[in-house]
Amino acid sequence: MAEEAVGTAEKLLGTGQRTAGGIVLAALGYGLFAVPRLTVTVVVAACVAFYLIFALFKLVVTTAGRGHRMILTTAMRSSQELPHYGVLLPVHHEANMLRRLVARVGSLDYPREKLHVYLLIEQDDEETLAAAAAIGLRVHGDGTTAQGPLGHVVVVVIPPGGPKTKPNAMNVAFPMVVADGCRYVTVYDAEDRPDPGQLLLAVATFRLARRDVVCLQAELVFWNDDTNWVSALYWVGYKVHFRHFLPGLARLGLPVPLGGTSNHFKVSVLREVALPGGLVWDPHNLTEDADLGARLATAGYRVDLLASVTLEEAPVSSRVVDKQQRRWKGGYLQTALVHSRRPIRTAARMGVHRWLAFLLMTYGTPLTFLLNPLFLGLTVAYFTTGSPLIVDLFPAPIYYTATTLLVIGNFGIVLELIQTTLDEAPRTQGRFRLLKYMFLAQVMWLWMSVSTYIAVFELVTGRRGWHKTPHGHAESDDELDVLIPQQRQPLGTGAVVPGAP
Repeated sequence: MAEEAVGTAEKLLGTGQRTAGGIVLAALGYGLFAVPRLTVTVVVAACVAFYLIFALFKLVVTTAGRGHRMILTTAMRSSQELPHYGVLLPVHHEANMLRRLVARVGSLDYPREKLHVYLLIEQDDEETLAAAAAIGLRVHGDGTTAQGPLGHVVVVVIPPGGPKTKPNAMNVAFPMVVADGCRYVTVYDAEDRPDPGQLLLAVATFRLARRDVVCLQAELVFWNDDTNWVSALYWVGYKVHFRHFLPGLARLGLPVPLGGTSNHFKVSVLREVALPGGLVWDPHNLTEDADLGARLATAGYRVDLLASVTLEEAPVSSRVVDKQQRRWKGGYLQTALVHSRRPIRTAARMGVHRWLAFLLMTYGTPLTFLLNPLFLGLTVAYFTTGSPLIVDLFPAPIYYTATTLLVIGNFGIVLELIQTTLDEAPRTQGRFRLLKYMFLAQVMWLWMSVSTYIAVFELVTGRRGWHKTPHGHAESDDELDVLIPQQRQPLGTGAVVPGAP
């Protein structure tokens, strides 16, 4: 267990944070009352300074990412015996995806006697439990033995009592991963299509990597990029994130905010960095993956990239984007708040520059989406009204810095999206038709800003929710890679998981 653990996100603010926040709000209120114009000008200057620092940080990281080299690109044959490998598959109200998910995991190229697949289903999710019964999966702890081609897959029924979240379900299953002797464990979502050789490559990469590399993040790629402008922008955003930004963080040795899927861990290290009570994942954090990445960095470990791809399904509607962004932006704020509760202690353990970089990512990402519509509104108001009040808020140094960031920053981001699309076009036929969608990025960012405001409201009012992303809207059973029998013995929905809290 991690020494001096920072705690969970169950509580939004620590005592020190509430005190500091109160002081800042009081000072701001006094300034707005006593010298309102100067106060607002100082706030604007601080926001512009933040924009500048954040932009330079992203530029440095993405530039470094272009020079990143994978530890290994193909799995090498080895005389060493393969270790036991755990695969966690948390699903919730996804009966429609179950057969596809089991089929795809069944195609993983790994010895079945060494592969342990745990399908995590809530006790009251009767529809998904029934779907698992139709496939013929056994319940962990029901006394039956593994049989047939799906014998390595077991259903873990998550008992009531804790939050109905993905991290809570994984925490329930993790002791089983340890008990089965798994040296490594990974997580896949319901719609994932991992490379068949991903586990073999992960084992080979871990064996070749430096000892402090304890997590490997595979690249996530959307297969339905050309559905519409929403999926196209998500696709290119992921390309930039996984091809440039994350490799840059890894190369610079900075904390990596993990993706929620296809990250491969050393089981022994997960036990080491666990929270009080043996919780590997924070059950109250909306982005438990980013929080775990921070704890790994605090313990002195590194994350690197795995030269393997997992295909995912991109959102295709603004409603789905809204739910996903509310969860992600709210989770980033939770994670930043958790890891700044004890700033001196955490900075000392993680390293000051690594801690500041992590806070810049986790605080800065949602903050940019909160500020973007405000500054866009000021810009539109100035050019339509020429108000001297707006002019007074931007003295010459602030004005020229803000204008440069507005013009060059937005142009640079759109150029990167276009360049990334062009880089992929020769590899995958038809990518050129996605270019026109890149000019709609500003519309997407504004919509994400709305979601970020809602996320902050949910956190402040205590109404945070784990907004579920629906999957399987564009798939069919014709895509199954293996034949799964339809009729099997039913699962008992009242099964109790041994050792579960």
